[in-house]
Amino acid sequence: MASPEDLQVRAVNVRKANSSKSRERPVFIEFAGTPKSGKSTCIDIVSHFFRRAGFKVLAPAEGASRRTPYYLKDNWMAFNTWSASYALMHVLEGLHGSDRYDLTILDRGLFDALAWFEFLANRAEITADEREHVQDFLQIKHWRSVIDAVFLFKTDAATAMERENNDKLIDEQGSMMNESSIAELNASYEAVRERYASQFKRVEIIDTSSLQDTKPKDTATGIADMILSVLESSPESKEG
Repeated sequence: MASPEDLQVRAVNVRKANSSKSRERPVFIEFAGTPKSGKSTCIDIVSHFFRRAGFKVLAPAEGASRRTPYYLKDNWMAFNTWSASYALMHVLEGLHGSDRYDLTILDRGLFDALAWFEFLANRAEITADEREHVQDFLQIKHWRSVIDAVFLFKTDAATAMERENNDKLIDEQGSMMNESSIAELNASYEAVRERYASQFKRVEIIDTSSLQDTKPKDTATGIADMILSVLESSPESKEG
């Protein structure tokens, strides 16, 4: 694995190489996956690295945990429709906004939304036809094709719940945060990966079930390495 120091040198070289070019769009990276899999922690580390290396980064807060209106959280259909729309809004902002970003990092983006609507259909919260309509919409080529890489974080249900309760005073389960629901959600991620991964440029599975053996910094180092590879090979730039 590359060292953080090596990554910093590479990042500076990539930024300098691109300084004479006009990027038509940012590189889009999506983080998706299981609650309590270390996804948000990794995003914070990776976003900090690229910002400090001089890149202009769009990394909106995850809609599900920080931005979704509280009154939608009791209705999973409404909740996930809002979250999917929030993700799509930031794809459009990265594509068409006046700020010329180098990198857009999506916390729960289009791929993640595919899995949640799969989960809702499996729960009979929506019909199979409704799921297909929504999934077809989310995969419209104009925005699906700009996602340069998806990092799919996975952890088993028991480990997710252990992490959820680790610093809590009560082990009372929630409507989503329980082993049964998380196992169902993991199955939905796997079904969507098998069915749709070929439609995306790159889907990388990051299994953090044994996160105690792998520090978040190490996981973030590996992901920053892969993002730099995307930036180095990105065709989405032209000579200024």
